Amino acid sequence: MTKSVRYVVGVISAILGTAAVGQELEEVTVTATRRAENIQDVPIAVTAVTADQLESKGINDVAKLSAIAPNVTLDAGTPFSGSDTVLAAYIRGIGQNDFAFNQDPGVGVYIDGVYLARSVGSNTQMLDVERVEILKGPQGTLFGRNTIGGAISIVTREPGKDFMFRGSVTGGTFNRMDLQATADLPFSDTLRTSLSFSSARRDGYQRRLPFTFTNIGPVGSPARVADCDIPNTPCSFQMNTSGDFPAAGRGSDDREGGINQWSARAKAVFEPNDSFKATFAADYQNVDQSASANTALAINPFQAGGFPFYNLCIAGLFPAPGANPAMAGAQGAVCGPRGGLAPTPAVYQRLAPLFNVNNDGNPNNNAIPWDSRFQTGNIDTTYANGNSFSKLKNWGVSATLEFALPASMRLKSITAYRDLHWFTGMDLDGSPLPILEPSFQMPQHEVSQEFQLNGTTIEDRLNYTVGAYYFKEAGHLHDYVIFPAGILMIDGPNDLETKARALFAHLRFKVTDQFGITVGGRYTKETKHFEGHQHDDNGFVYKISGCYPYTDPANLHLDPTIPAGVTCQQALGFPSAVEPYRFYPPGVQTLEFTNTSPTVGGEFHLSEDIMLYASFSKGYKTGSWTTRLSAPHPVFDPSLDFDPEFAKAYEVGMKSELLNRKLRLNLAAFHTDYSGIQLNSQQGISPTLVNAGDARIYGFEAEAEAVLGNGFVLNSAFGYTNAKYTRLNNVLDNGAPLTLSSCPLRTSDPNSACDLPKTPKYKFYVGPQYTHLLSGGSSVTVNADYTYTAQLFNDLGNEELLKRDATNVVNASITYAAPDDKWSLTFGGSNLTDERYVVSGQNQGGVAVIDAVYSRPREWFGTFRVNMK
Repeated sequence: MTKSVRYVVGVISAILGTAAVGQELEEVTVTATRRAENIQDVPIAVTAVTADQLESKGINDVAKLSAIAPNVTLDAGTPFSGSDTVLAAYIRGIGQNDFAFNQDPGVGVYIDGVYLARSVGSNTQMLDVERVEILKGPQGTLFGRNTIGGAISIVTREPGKDFMFRGSVTGGTFNRMDLQATADLPFSDTLRTSLSFSSARRDGYQRRLPFTFTNIGPVGSPARVADCDIPNTPCSFQMNTSGDFPAAGRGSDDREGGINQWSARAKAVFEPNDSFKATFAADYQNVDQSASANTALAINPFQAGGFPFYNLCIAGLFPAPGANPAMAGAQGAVCGPRGGLAPTPAVYQRLAPLFNVNNDGNPNNNAIPWDSRFQTGNIDTTYANGNSFSKLKNWGVSATLEFALPASMRLKSITAYRDLHWFTGMDLDGSPLPILEPSFQMPQHEVSQEFQLNGTTIEDRLNYTVGAYYFKEAGHLHDYVIFPAGILMIDGPNDLETKARALFAHLRFKVTDQFGITVGGRYTKETKHFEGHQHDDNGFVYKISGCYPYTDPANLHLDPTIPAGVTCQQALGFPSAVEPYRFYPPGVQTLEFTNTSPTVGGEFHLSEDIMLYASFSKGYKTGSWTTRLSAPHPVFDPSLDFDPEFAKAYEVGMKSELLNRKLRLNLAAFHTDYSGIQLNSQQGISPTLVNAGDARIYGFEAEAEAVLGNGFVLNSAFGYTNAKYTRLNNVLDNGAPLTLSSCPLRTSDPNSACDLPKTPKYKFYVGPQYTHLLSGGSSVTVNADYTYTAQLFNDLGNEELLKRDATNVVNASITYAAPDDKWSLTFGGSNLTDERYVVSGQNQGGVAVIDAVYSRPREWFGTFRVNMK
């Protein structure tokens, strides 16, 4: 052992000098390399969270793991998803902050080895979980194509050989009522089964308010409403409601941010002998709750890049003074009747014109303007009254077969099918007006088959894993996005299908008792199919051009030199005469991708308890098409698809268990070159994906777990990440080019320099636990968790209003456990410092609103648990 290492160990020994003799850390087994190993023997950075830790820290979904894992950000929800079942996962600066079907996550989530392809539904509940492993850095060799940032592997508990029942009930703030139950029901020593169930209910923390305001402005101005002349009284004005427009569903509530869901899992293990084992599992999740609590932070429809047509129309000011004279011909169309334009009958009513309604002498049809008056100044209140719902049905079945073969080989087969149906709707404009009320529907299904062959050879010096993988998913995302009062109605059912095939190998060879090397690689071939049906139910492009209806001769409206016989549909570039409002060219498009992702590494054991390692790996995330068009494309061109992302990652680290296994200390340092980053370029109202960025990421992390003695256990972690863009090309943010030099100008932090989103520079976590034994075998346990997270930006443009300031979050609980842990009672609180920060948000330049979802406030709870054996 080197002098420096001995010195560090000596210092730590002094700190932990009070550790009780005989107490030591429990061994943690992980399957990060697709075989069961002690976490300290795995030469990669892994954060492992056991079932006991999940329970004691109140971690009941994937997003809550974020607080205890260094260089990891896991948020419940993405911009305009309206759902906390959507996971925005980032590891060491790489991830994905969108839910769209065409965008694959940068961090893969797996349950018992089965990949969850969509970020929708990935913020799954921790139902009867044995452990969670967070693997950091590219994991393409063993886990696949979309683990460029890392992987989250959830391992559920196997049924036991004896009858067992565990149950709990939790009540708390906002009328919280949670139930959990799991039972082991063995039929024999060879056939074991378990059943688990959980439900969670909680009222929303954001209240919807009736709107009151003080009337301002002279008659005829956009700020005045004739029938709202009495200051500070409820406004009663005639206005279309969200029910007038197409949507993925209907639903509302007087509170937002509520929880109402339940899930169940069944598992059966058949193990007749040591040579064969079969595990069958089925799970189901049902969510039916209000949308995420959304707050309008800034409303300015007349700012550059805004979409002020609604305000101009109701005031009779469209086209605006000084506008192109050709716009005068569009006045009656843009501000005229809305909807009902498709060749087939519309499923919603035809709506009345908006032009001049506030100045036509009829106070009964007046409409209120949309502006900053709808900012409540309180993140827990909103004037929104449109759709608010989040619904999900997510289920799957799997069969895992394991065969013991000669020559120390073991073959594993994992066969799985998963299916989800997601419906969500939200009101993002913060007002009782239908300005921005998107909703989405996503049906998706996937099937996967994986074969793994594990073994040891050459006198147990070579461990190997080789395998093959097949994956297929299909479905569509149907967008319904209503822009100001239906002047633009995006209706986008877009179909996608993916087939992926892969071969992989991972070899770990022990050259000597102290030194070993690892080599591996994965070859992937992927085929994607896409057909875009997105269109505008109101024909806005036709109307704003003045070339309307679509069958009219274009030379009468656009340019007299256009040849006779050319229609508005043809001249404006709409690709289909049969579907004249469709933006995408008809027909199925195909893309093919191939990739080889290698990994190579070495390890050196300074002693039995200290291992040093180094590794190099490549990561890959697949390409696809953009699916958010708001303008016609006559043919498919390169602007409609985007290429894969790539990462080259270097890591060095140390894993150690010191002081007679009383201290576990793991360190890692990393450097990643991240290229071809898929970024949302805000082109008008459409966030369009382009490969526009490269980045350099480096940092380090430390995790420690210590048995301090006398009932004290301490967990802690520290992470540092420096993640900056080194290239930004062809990116628009709120209508303006985004460059490396423009980012610092957008924020109060001049050193932001285009930080990657969801990546704080520092994170520190400490979680002490103290258990005091009472007479008779009962005990009292006190848990506390403190997490400091430095500021981070939630969006590409580093928008100041969407910045998450540095946070100090504290959770704590106290538990009394009866003898033999037959029952226990816990009281605790989450977010005791009442930190309120932006979880997700967007700068929607198309309608000039910045909206955000904030974290939950301080909450209290009490839990009663029972254990029967």
